[in-house]
Amino acid sequence: MSFLRLGRFSRPIVNCTPNKLHQFRMASNTPAPRFAEGEDPHQLSSDTTALQQQGWALDAEGTGVTKTFHFKSYFKAVSFLNLIAAESSVKKHHPTMTIRFGSVDVHWTTHYPRGLTHKDIALAQHCDAGAGLIGAVEAGQGLKCGTEAK
Repeated sequence: MSFLRLGRFSRPIVNCTPNKLHQFRMASNTPAPRFAEGEDPHQLSSDTTALQQQGWALDAEGTGVTKTFHFKSYFKAVSFLNLIAAESSVKKHHPTMTIRFGSVDVHWTTHYPRGLTHKDIALAQHCDAGAGLIGAVEAGQGLKCGTEAK
């Protein structure tokens, strides 16, 4: 299943033929995934779709995936960042991360060869699992500057 990205929300696109889906993506500026050379596009396509169902979105070029994780404390956000840093060091594949008071933005992409790879997918899945362990919350429940953790 493909998804339409509207701001921070994704909606499934149903009953679209591949040609209609391509036209829809072009009209809505939703990028198609661009997989790195040497990767299996059929497998990665279904894996990318599964990630999108978990709240991940393709970046503007379609060469990476991005997601914002929300937490009720700055300490939990930093702990999540450290969990990602530890695994990315072991796998020798590193994301771009931005930490805020109660959230962490994560962006996985492969620079050489350029595009989405199985490493990006696997480490995005690791982020989802780690966020669950650390206690990620929905966007509106995260800590905001000037509020106390509950």
